[in-house]
Amino acid sequence: MQLTHEYTYDVENRYKFPVIAIVVFFLIVIARLYALQVSKGDLYRHFSLENSIKEIKQPAPRGMFFDRNGEILVDNQVVFDLVIVPQYVVDPPVLLKHTSELFSLPLPDVEKIWEKRKHQARYQPLLVKADISLSDVSKLQARHHAWPQAHDVYDLRGLEIKQHYRRVYPHGTLVSHLMGYVREINADRLKRFKDAHPGRYSLGDYVGVQGLEERWDLQLRGIDGYEQKLVSAVGKEVDYEGIAEDLRTVPPVPGENLYLTIDDTLQRKATELLDGRKGAVVLIDVKTGALRTFLSTPSYDLNKLESEEGDKYWRQLLLDESKPLLNRTIQATYPPASTYKMVPALALLSEKTVKPNDQVFCAGAKRFGNRVFHCWNRNGHGAVDLHRSLTGSCDIYYYVNGQRLGVDMIAHYAKKLGFGAPTGIGLDGEKSGLIPTSEWKLKRFGSKWQEGETLSIAIGQGYDLVTPLQNAVALAHIVNGGHKLTPYLVENAVDIEGKQTYQHEHHEGDSLNLDPEALERVKAALVGVVNDGDGTARGVQRFGVPVGGKTGTAQVVSLAGKCTSEKCKDHAWFVGFTPTEKPELAAAVIVEHGGGGSRTAAPIVGELFALYHKLKEGKLPATEDQ
Repeated sequence: MQLTHEYTYDVENRYKFPVIAIVVFFLIVIARLYALQVSKGDLYRHFSLENSIKEIKQPAPRGMFFDRNGEILVDNQVVFDLVIVPQYVVDPPVLLKHTSELFSLPLPDVEKIWEKRKHQARYQPLLVKADISLSDVSKLQARHHAWPQAHDVYDLRGLEIKQHYRRVYPHGTLVSHLMGYVREINADRLKRFKDAHPGRYSLGDYVGVQGLEERWDLQLRGIDGYEQKLVSAVGKEVDYEGIAEDLRTVPPVPGENLYLTIDDTLQRKATELLDGRKGAVVLIDVKTGALRTFLSTPSYDLNKLESEEGDKYWRQLLLDESKPLLNRTIQATYPPASTYKMVPALALLSEKTVKPNDQVFCAGAKRFGNRVFHCWNRNGHGAVDLHRSLTGSCDIYYYVNGQRLGVDMIAHYAKKLGFGAPTGIGLDGEKSGLIPTSEWKLKRFGSKWQEGETLSIAIGQGYDLVTPLQNAVALAHIVNGGHKLTPYLVENAVDIEGKQTYQHEHHEGDSLNLDPEALERVKAALVGVVNDGDGTARGVQRFGVPVGGKTGTAQVVSLAGKCTSEKCKDHAWFVGFTPTEKPELAAAVIVEHGGGGSRTAAPIVGELFALYHKLKEGKLPATEDQ
């Protein structure tokens, strides 16, 4: 075959361009290698030998907290800490002396800080002064030199500024028990978190401790960024042209913002109404389980805990006899007193042990065995049916009929309503409370249950112990038609781009298999507690909103006791719901040593419910909308 000129030309050109491309590629590579190894070789070799390209971590801002209406509950503030990094210190005595002089710190204090290096790795920073001013930051930056000369006044090699974000709480004590707090991660937590979430945690990170800060830490913390810097052998930034363009900066990704179920206005009002007294307030949506108020008092100031005096303040809190660190909504248990009467009332109707109109005569006291048991009303209630047993809170009715039910049947219904077990809120330290049974007593004390003990537990005394949250949930179960409710605090989470990353799923809970007619009769009686002429909480009518509920006065000491101090006063309870038709909100309030529930706790619920209806109708006075 004879090759034509056109054919050979085509073949030559077909291979010419790939060859040229390959040659150009290798020329670029060779040029780059020349730049790295010859032109800039000495420079890069210097930095390589000195390990001087350093990644400076840029901490991610922690996610913020908002209430259900977008009110900021927790914010962030950039703070600067003065630290010494031992591995970069060239002349310790000189550095300590200059640090003391420049920042007006007692030299012995600085020396004591320096001694701590013996107990940690050399690369770990030693905190010299927390939350320094911008003026102090400028002082250090103005006097920092990579290689101090003889004429330099200060040698500050090893002294650095560490930037991080500090939590800021606009309302101080308002949501302390709910939120928890933030602390620098310790060795134990670091190991656990690294194993569970590789790459997300490192030394020096700040993490949530307790409350929502801990439970949602992974979402709140975001992803740290970094900036590569050229640094000297002692770790100080230097400027060499020709290398900076090769360094990378990866910006941090802020944490996700959490929108809570809490209503800031109701939470603040509850705080005002408790007025520093020891106690708790819980408001819960009876349909969804969303918590509108979740308050424990006394509280503590998270801003103080985040300050330079935080450790001292923490020690004061630990020693405080009023136990401000105790989250009384879920970590404190109390005898439920007469608020518990709704449990045996429900059991009596459900088990057909009594008919609604069956009566017990209350003369103010009744003998059982060798002992006389009194009603709170020493004059007696007269003939009492189930409805009046709740509206007038007659103890004799429950002494008599409690025995007919027995301890185990009462416990069965109590547990159906949610007593005796965690509520599922998911916060650490939640107590289960105690709902006694005959089996429990045998295991606990090695003795059989006595019939006389049933009388006490039937009126919420004796061994009975519940948390305020459990009491609110139990009432919600009664007035929502007997559907299982799980309380929750986080409605949704949103990332920095506004994308929703989490949404609480709303669905009707499983049926608790409670008798609908029995539920309705108990609910009607609870409405009577506020609205009937003999109702123990009829004073709540003055707030002008439809309310049902139950008062309770929990004995702290025996009736025969002669203690007259404040600590011996009874605890005041009130559980309530609103409106009375198609209830939306349930409440539980306890005031420790507050005396009678009708006088102390019930008005708090009445005022909160009145505010709730104003908010719902958009009629909130301007003076309250602050």
